[in-house]
Amino acid sequence: MKISAKYLNCQKDMTTFGKIKYLCHFIARSFLCAVLVFFIIFFVFMVSYFGDLFYNLRQGNNKFPLFNAYVIVSPSMVPTIMVNDAIVVKREDGGMLNIGDIITFSSADASYPGLTVTHRIVSKQKAQNGNYIFRTKGDNNNIEDPTLVSEDSIYGKVILKIPKLGYIRKFLLTSYGFFFGIVIPAVAIIILDILKIFKRKKHKCSDDELEII
Repeated sequence: MKISAKYLNCQKDMTTFGKIKYLCHFIARSFLCAVLVFFIIFFVFMVSYFGDLFYNLRQGNNKFPLFNAYVIVSPSMVPTIMVNDAIVVKREDGGMLNIGDIITFSSADASYPGLTVTHRIVSKQKAQNGNYIFRTKGDNNNIEDPTLVSEDSIYGKVILKIPKLGYIRKFLLTSYGFFFGIVIPAVAIIILDILKIFKRKKHKCSDDELEII
């Protein structure tokens, strides 16, 4: 068996290239797997969301969505929830909410009516009509909220906190954020396809340069 010097050089070049190719392939594959997981979770979320929405519409129930998400813009819940953290809330009946739960609600305070607020329940009582009303307070506030929160103004209970996701949201809304968040991943996928082409060329190089005597 005789192997030409040209083939050995080709193999040497491909070894270095192979390392780069493996790294790029690993990064691109990891990114695509992360995207796939995100879309699976998003799909399950949307099925639950719209399934509940359609059911309530058919039943004539005027309820808030089963799930919702918000970005925190004030420091009233620091350090439990920081500014620019994202939260996911799940709709709950008033009877299922307890002291210590963090809820998101539409404020009835005359100073900021209709403002979406996320605070912690510090007391709970039942009104004469059978509905529950709650006293809330921000963890970072010195006093309790002056206005009670009625059950029908509560969007839901906080079930998930995603730290600093608000920064990503702001970043993606910018032009350069779009470039790094959309364009670069797309280019990575193209590079992966190019690497596959080079891989085919590598095998062709092996077939052409290997001489068997």
